[in-house]
Amino acid sequence: MKIQTAYFDEVEIDQTNILNFHHGLPGFEEETEFILLPLQDNSVFQVLQSVQTVSLAFIITNPYEITAEYSFVLEEATIHALQIKDENEVAVFAIVSLKETIAQSTVNLKAPIVLNTTNKKAKQVILNNEDYSIRHLISSESKEG
Repeated sequence: MKIQTAYFDEVEIDQTNILNFHHGLPGFEEETEFILLPLQDNSVFQVLQSVQTVSLAFIITNPYEITAEYSFVLEEATIHALQIKDENEVAVFAIVSLKETIAQSTVNLKAPIVLNTTNKKAKQVILNNEDYSIRHLISSESKEG
């Protein structure tokens, strides 16, 4: 299946790799199907591209690459909704807000995307944890206090 994308023009995708967000993303509730696309020459960031809307794409990353201290417990409702049976089938991503430089760019640790890698069901969850910000500086971990 071919789709138009925000960053790569037209790409061929395997329909079995489409991620299903049953309730969409907050603010984009009608957008339920996304695909992960790699960024060439960059294994840290990926593109979460809407299958339906060409212009809707998010840069995402593994939040554990940004901060080793990142940790949260999934609510039972999320585990049930995503049909998670084992923690090994869970992948976590954070949406990146790119600025002029990486040092100014931020990552949303308050609302991670949780993916069941087995069945491709995904959900953005809002954490009830004041330690995490929606604008965590990517470079803050590398700075000395």
